[in-house]
Amino acid sequence: MVQSSRMPSPHDSAEYPARTEDLLYSDYRKTEELGGIRQVARALAAETSAQQVLQTLCSLSMIRGRASGAVVAEISGDNGVFVAGSGKTAELLSMAFPLEGTITGKVAVERRVSSIQSPAASSPFFAALLPRLGVGPILLLPLLANQQLLGVLSITRDAGHPPFDEADEERLGVMADLASMALWKARLLEDAQSADAAKTSLLATLSHELRTPLAALEGYSELLEDQILGPLSPAQQDVVMRLRTVGRHLGALIEDILTYASLEADRLTARSATVRLPELLDSIHPFMDPLAREKGIEFSVELEPGLPVLHTDEARVRQILLNLCQNGVKFTDRGAVRVRVTRGSPLADGTPTVRCAVRDTGIGIEPTDMQRLFRPFSQIEDVSARRNRGTGLGLYIARRLATLLGGRIEVVSRPGDGSVFTLVLPATV
Repeated sequence: MVQSSRMPSPHDSAEYPARTEDLLYSDYRKTEELGGIRQVARALAAETSAQQVLQTLCSLSMIRGRASGAVVAEISGDNGVFVAGSGKTAELLSMAFPLEGTITGKVAVERRVSSIQSPAASSPFFAALLPRLGVGPILLLPLLANQQLLGVLSITRDAGHPPFDEADEERLGVMADLASMALWKARLLEDAQSADAAKTSLLATLSHELRTPLAALEGYSELLEDQILGPLSPAQQDVVMRLRTVGRHLGALIEDILTYASLEADRLTARSATVRLPELLDSIHPFMDPLAREKGIEFSVELEPGLPVLHTDEARVRQILLNLCQNGVKFTDRGAVRVRVTRGSPLADGTPTVRCAVRDTGIGIEPTDMQRLFRPFSQIEDVSARRNRGTGLGLYIARRLATLLGGRIEVVSRPGDGSVFTLVLPATV
């Protein structure tokens, strides 16, 4: 009788259906776990402040760890302080405690996960406190990002409940890692925002302090120029004129810094009134004529007749045009800077517009520089520009103010052929 040499099939075994069921269940658990991790990652990424990240972490820890409480301690020297909490341990929020002899201190030093089955194994400080809250098993995880300890997460279950196992440690460890990165990014953002606010406040304070002595210098130079204190020789008159030119330029820089600080703090509003365009454009000449003459270029203004009445913030329009004109002079070594004011196309609702085009014959703008053209403190790297560096705020302020007035700034430029910056404003705001 010949025996079959066929290998045994899994189907020949009664255990095969059970093994298949185990594999399917294992796959289901892995899929479920991945879905849970995605939810945790999305929830943490949605938070924008460090405190919100910590609070979300505590809430998710209770859910993912089948726990009754969760709390985060920040470490400062030899002490810790609970800065976020949920569930039963939320009562510990804002409590400071000594690290010596505590499991929290051990986790902070060793930067490894640790668990205990009873608060009695923690420290004398917590051994008397935690049982009153009904705390049983505790799992502690370090919050680490970029090799820095950001805090220690403690997840607690009620007394009498099963301790945390390896699966719990792995699952909650992944969540702690995700939270650590979210916390790191949130703190970086908060630090940047705090530094930016401090910078803006400092700029505003310095600008206000500079305004007073500058006003005094302007007043004295005006007395000299008008020869109220006695006649001046032609050479002396030239010096006084240069003094006033420098004073006006310094005043414009201070005004830009103050405007920037107000824009960043959202404190700037438009004050609308009827604007007399000829008078507004005439007021630009005392600022621009000396700058143009110094560079040996021509500066001119042309006003188209029959323009609609402009009802807007005259001071802000002047500031925009001055910034655009000064920018044109800065990047022009030969030729001219010309301002031409014309009627523009009406808006969709029929509101008439006015176009103020500032054309220069300067170096033009490379396409690669267009994206950062209106960024604050950003300047085009060019030899001629380095000789006349400003604050890097002019175009940024001009665009922000144009938006405030309901208008916009258009740019047309080609390297070597100069640029045209056009302020488009509705006739009424």
